Amino acid sequence: MTALAANNDYPPASVRSRGSTLLVVEDEENLRTLLRRSLQSLGYRVLEAANGAEALLMLEEKHQVDLIVTDLRMPVMDGRQLASVLSRLYPSMPVVFMSGFTAQLTNMRLVSPEIAFITKPFRYDDLLALIKQRLESRAS
Repeated sequence: MTALAANNDYPPASVRSRGSTLLVVEDEENLRTLLRRSLQSLGYRVLEAANGAEALLMLEEKHQVDLIVTDLRMPVMDGRQLASVLSRLYPSMPVVFMSGFTAQLTNMRLVSPEIAFITKPFRYDDLLALIKQRLESRAS
């Protein structure tokens, strides 16, 4: 279980949602469910997908999404492949990457310093801060 589950602190109002819709893309069902429930408790609308291909189908079905939180390593279509497609179809879509594989994240940072990522296991507050930062930068 990630540090997300162990953190019982309720986040301050400054990290709460203003009705944003997030798409959580994670192949591990338990983590995906935990993220959905935690983010919904802050007022986010949360959609779920088990891999990048499912995420793209949801976007093609015209689901309005403000930000995507995605794992890097998944079957069918991984997070890096998803981001590549998103950069062409939805160039302003903010993405937050998650991974338990630090080497992958380091390599992605070399590609672009603007890539937002968090290493599993992570603290809930750290994920919320990244989400808030990316949503605010999209709005400005």
